[in-house]
Amino acid sequence: MHIAHVNRAIPVAAALLAGALGLLDFTNRIELQTYDLRVAATARPSAPAGDIVLIAIDNESIRRMEPLVGRWPWPRLVHATAIDYLAAAGAKVIGYDVMFAERDLRKFMVADTEWTGEESDAALVDSTKKAGNVVHIAEASSAELIDPTRALKENLDAPALNVRVPSAGCTEPRPRVTPPFPALAAAARGIGHSLLIIDPNGAVRRVSPVVQAGERTIPSLSLAATMAAGTTPALHARIDESGQCAVMIPWRGPAENSNGQVTFTSYAFYDVFYSQQQILEGQKPGIDPALFKDRIVIVGVTAEGLNEAFTTPFPQGEINGPEVHANLVDAFLRNRSIERAPGWVTIALVIVAVAVVAVAGSFFNAWLTGAVAVVFAALLAWQSVALFAKGLWIPVTIPALALVFAYVGDLAWKYVVEGREKRQVKKLFSRYVSKDVYDQLVANPSLAALGGARRHMTVLFSDIRGFTTMSEKGTPEDVVRQLNQLFTRMVAVVFEHRGTVDKFVGDMIMALYGAPLDDEDHAEHAVQTALAMIRTLNQMNEEWGRDGKPQLDIGIGINTGDMIAGNVGSESIMSYTVIGDAVNLGARLESLNKDYGTRIIISEATRARLKGRYDIRPLGDVIVKGKSLPVAIFEVKPT
Repeated sequence: MHIAHVNRAIPVAAALLAGALGLLDFTNRIELQTYDLRVAATARPSAPAGDIVLIAIDNESIRRMEPLVGRWPWPRLVHATAIDYLAAAGAKVIGYDVMFAERDLRKFMVADTEWTGEESDAALVDSTKKAGNVVHIAEASSAELIDPTRALKENLDAPALNVRVPSAGCTEPRPRVTPPFPALAAAARGIGHSLLIIDPNGAVRRVSPVVQAGERTIPSLSLAATMAAGTTPALHARIDESGQCAVMIPWRGPAENSNGQVTFTSYAFYDVFYSQQQILEGQKPGIDPALFKDRIVIVGVTAEGLNEAFTTPFPQGEINGPEVHANLVDAFLRNRSIERAPGWVTIALVIVAVAVVAVAGSFFNAWLTGAVAVVFAALLAWQSVALFAKGLWIPVTIPALALVFAYVGDLAWKYVVEGREKRQVKKLFSRYVSKDVYDQLVANPSLAALGGARRHMTVLFSDIRGFTTMSEKGTPEDVVRQLNQLFTRMVAVVFEHRGTVDKFVGDMIMALYGAPLDDEDHAEHAVQTALAMIRTLNQMNEEWGRDGKPQLDIGIGINTGDMIAGNVGSESIMSYTVIGDAVNLGARLESLNKDYGTRIIISEATRARLKGRYDIRPLGDVIVKGKSLPVAIFEVKPT
């Protein structure tokens, strides 16, 4: 496959891989974690909900009620007393989250008076009927445990079970629902089920607003209480990933935040019970009944060991059943909901994510492409929170995975394909300059100043003596092999002294100092290179002599001056080199070694820039070809 096709296939592959992972439960769990983060970020009540109040059957109430009415479960006349108090206080609706499925067959002593279970049940039924606004709870049993042939245990004709439930879009089928015992069910204003959907990690994020038992539809306790209060909310239930009909819980807030602020005002059951006793005795109640006027009151068990605690999206800890119902009632009253975006939104976000990386990768390097990906991810996160606050849950996990896969694919492409080409170019370029020069150019290519610039620098020409004779006596293969050995060692010497190999011309080496990078000591480095070349050649001649190979000599010319350095050639083929009179003079000085019997000749301009101590002998003034004025030249003697 053509590499361009592979490059275009990377975004497609990233999108498909992210989509495939989106089918896994693991990915869905991650999305739920992001859901929790958005819940915590958007659920910030400025004050407790004013129209919903909780009455908690808490640990303290259990302890203080025991001397009066015995241990839990209490006689039902105790609950009747609380209902009487709330009804007299003007509570709009009383949602009772305590199950009374069977008749009470026990006998009790309450205030030195013996009560039968039948009398206690009658008291609860009577109080419920008189209040006229009590919603009792029913148990929606697990589908795996109950005989599906029995839809409702009994009370099929209870008026509260015949209430018309608003359309929810779907219903959760349950083989059996157990309402309160018959007389209580008949007296209740409404009956609501207790079914909450628990995720595998124990968190409550969803509730089934309506369950279907046979031909009957039963609302949740929170929905039944809301309807009893005169509000019929719009329901947006859908079949979720678990196959259950549910709505997301639009949490108002945790039971109590880190600052001690509560989402719903709560009172202990004992205080309510005792306040009713005070009223009956003509005393001022400990809790003002006006606090419950026109409020929806949820009564439920919160005592440890008696209630079921649920994990919520909030970091403040667990929440109990009555608080879950209160959050749902608050959401129903204010028509707040969390709706999951349709599937096409996920597809669109995935396409946009991979497209952003693909476009950025076409124009930018890996770092900038990564920055674009991070910015896109940040925008996605910000937008997801903003939309969540308005009730829309857009997915972020699958688009984020697509973004990561697309970036990793782009990064791999740049490294494997484009990086390979760059590494090849760098490898070739590293053969022309010393390692330190190469490292600086790679780190900052602008230092090369390609394109033509006047520079004050030094040029070195090194030519082989006796090459023609060697060529005539040896075979071509031997000549090339020995020449390559010499060039390999000489180039290493050039690089060692911060030089750049400009070109090879036959058996001559041309090296530059001070280009393409600035070098204050370019003349010094050029002369040091020449001396090192002589020492290296002497060592090589000893090795060749032992092997019976011909020995060689070199002549070196060095000149310093202003030169034009830059790319020279055509648009299709060019090379980096230097031109000018100073370059030509360097080449002429190299050829003068034959006339003077020397090995290294430098110009006056080069000698003037030397800082080290060298064995230098003046050779006088000469007029070289192409020059009208004499030039002072010097021999640098090898040590």
